Amino acid sequence: MVTEAPADTAPERHPIEFTASGSEYFRIWIVNLLLIVLTLGVYLPWAKVRKLKYFYSNTWVGGDALDFHGEPAKMLRGTLIAAGFLIAYSVGSNFSGWAALLAALAFVALWPALFRAAMRFRLANTSWRGLRFHFAGDTAGAYACMLPPLGLALLPVALAGAMAGAPVDGKPPALPALATGVVGLGMLAFMAGLPYFLWRVRRYQHDNYAIGPLQTRLKADLGVLYGIFIKLIGISFAAFAVMLLAGGLFAFAGRKTGTGAGFVVVAALMGFGAILLINILPKSYLQVRLQNLLWSTTGNEVLRFDSRLKFGSYMGLQCRNYLLIFLTLGLYWPFAVVNTRRAQIEAVELQTRIGLDQLSQAAGREDPGATGDMAADLFGLDIGL
Repeated sequence: MVTEAPADTAPERHPIEFTASGSEYFRIWIVNLLLIVLTLGVYLPWAKVRKLKYFYSNTWVGGDALDFHGEPAKMLRGTLIAAGFLIAYSVGSNFSGWAALLAALAFVALWPALFRAAMRFRLANTSWRGLRFHFAGDTAGAYACMLPPLGLALLPVALAGAMAGAPVDGKPPALPALATGVVGLGMLAFMAGLPYFLWRVRRYQHDNYAIGPLQTRLKADLGVLYGIFIKLIGISFAAFAVMLLAGGLFAFAGRKTGTGAGFVVVAALMGFGAILLINILPKSYLQVRLQNLLWSTTGNEVLRFDSRLKFGSYMGLQCRNYLLIFLTLGLYWPFAVVNTRRAQIEAVELQTRIGLDQLSQAAGREDPGATGDMAADLFGLDIGL
């Protein structure tokens, strides 16, 4: 059994290090990209394994790196299943709205089971100090947390398409009033419940991460999550208002001078403002707040995590990443990925009430079978998580 430390024992702190470099990952990324294009996407699982092995082998906890053991050939099955759903829905929607509805129903019915299988596959193929992690979530839990958001996001649109009928002369038909109402109500319910749905999915994940006998629990408060989304809406509206105000001032200045320079500046400003609004500002805020909330409330009586990602520095990093990606015509992308991953990982600290050696010995002694929790019942699925 794992030895429990007294509740008042000061935890041992173990910073997580990320040692990957942009130049090394650039070489992996460019080869992966070329082979994916040349093989029409078939190489995607092999590219993913190369990426995961590189990132995991450069993630260090307590002086030891993680490792990934997934087999690309098995992961290919998950990729083909996910692609099959997309193709079936796309093809069906071009010929019959009812066929698209059936494809959407099949997707909603099967995706939670595939999601759970993918989580088990990913964790069973991740190791630290030779110990495999595992995912303890059951199929019922996956359906309970994923069916409501999937149904609200996909089925109203598919049902409306079926009610509208097939395209006429290549043009989509006009939606009847009832179909429009179905879509509107579905979207409204989905948006209102989005924080709750996200909380349910994350709780399902974080409640079931395990290594040996140690299984984590998520204690994040749903009210805090709703507060994050309410502030996100406020930030988005404020940024949009500032963008419109600045654009109006520059347009007025351009008309006063009688030149088109003001309008050129307005266009550039509006373009950058749109990027800031849609990508950098709200996305950075959401990523920072979610990471800090979810990981700082994940743990158990022996270990826990603490995330202290800073919003200001993270948003500045994303602004720099977007600018350099634009200036290099996309070639800076792998450097941006590494920089972002480093900021996210190194903001997290593992805290334990027993030594890491004691923890790993107990995990290996009490759950030796975890090293073999692999393919047979997992179907080798990895669906892009």
